[in-house]
Amino acid sequence: MTPLIGLVGKPSAGKTTLLNVLAHTNAKTADYPFTTIKPNVGVGFVTTQCVCTEFGVKCEPRTLTCVNGIRQIPIRLIDVAGLVPGAHLGKGMGNQFLTDLATADALIHVVDISGSLNEKGEAVEPGTYDPLNDITWLEDEITYWFMDILKRGWDRLARRVQSEKVPIVEMLLERFSGLKVTKVQIQRALARFRDTNPDIQLEHPKTWTDEDIFLLCRLIREYSKPIVIAANKIDRPTAKENYERLKKKLGDEKIVPMSALAESVLQQFAQQKKIDYSPFEGKIVFKNENKFDTKEKKIIERIKSEIIDVYGSTGVYNILPKAVFDVLEYIPIYPVADASKLTDNEGRVLPDVFLVPKNTTAREFAGYIHKDLEKNFIHAINARTNRRIGENHELKANDVIKIVSAV
Repeated sequence: MTPLIGLVGKPSAGKTTLLNVLAHTNAKTADYPFTTIKPNVGVGFVTTQCVCTEFGVKCEPRTLTCVNGIRQIPIRLIDVAGLVPGAHLGKGMGNQFLTDLATADALIHVVDISGSLNEKGEAVEPGTYDPLNDITWLEDEITYWFMDILKRGWDRLARRVQSEKVPIVEMLLERFSGLKVTKVQIQRALARFRDTNPDIQLEHPKTWTDEDIFLLCRLIREYSKPIVIAANKIDRPTAKENYERLKKKLGDEKIVPMSALAESVLQQFAQQKKIDYSPFEGKIVFKNENKFDTKEKKIIERIKSEIIDVYGSTGVYNILPKAVFDVLEYIPIYPVADASKLTDNEGRVLPDVFLVPKNTTAREFAGYIHKDLEKNFIHAINARTNRRIGENHELKANDVIKIVSAV
């Protein structure tokens, strides 16, 4: 299972630059709205401490690398056209933008934290636009998109729940099936919906108001498409002040300071072998200062003093771990065919690692590998203990699991 993360935001906020540095793609960027029309895709990664060090083996990753026990796990990324207010009504790239996000597991909202772009992505005096507005209307746009989907044929759906006794969970699951919404997410949303509206009649949806439906759709969106804020352009005037204000309002767990452009510049200099650059440690070493002109050196010194010395790094490589591990709460699980040798059917050691939601059961994990394994599940084996575990056993982070099935 490879998570899909959507990069969203208004035009010119820096979504495509972020994709390019995370996935080493070459998607077109420019300082004008709707540079991106068709979605750009790429593959980034998060890292985890590989179990190979614990077991004393040399792993053979099928994708990406494992160096000194630090394993890279691929993350699919999609950068969609810039969103503007009224997108659910067709404004800007409108419904196409929203459709492109249908199967995303989480969203990274790239925000111009300096407040130098208005809601349409047009340049304004830095600090004259409040980036909090972007967060509010973008979340509302996605909620209205959910609401539009739910309300198609609403009277018929409501009658089915009431007259045919169709459980409201099943009705919602059916309606949102194309948006990668799970039954657990709907159940959690309904629980909060009921807590917020104690008098709501779940079995009589025809009595719900538009405000009720909007609230429910917002809650389903929060669980099925959680959002992390990438506070981009953190080095620009007024950016730090805006970031600190939004951090107090949203909390550290939902916002990451960063500069995608600074990361892009450093990567280019590193490729040109002008610097040694370690993005995870925030270290920059000039390889040959004679290769630099005065302007280039000033650029690097500014990045170091205004971004890296303040925040520890450009922040770019903090955003995916925040989305995957903190917000989605995914955990790494290693499937093997031979629990004693930790190999697959071709003899490769620990070739795969899957990211799955916390509390995933052994049987559910089998389904992530292949639906036939889930359907014909017998039991699983924990490679650490060599003990059998049942279908409802909840897996823990870094479990190494062999699935036994009737296939």
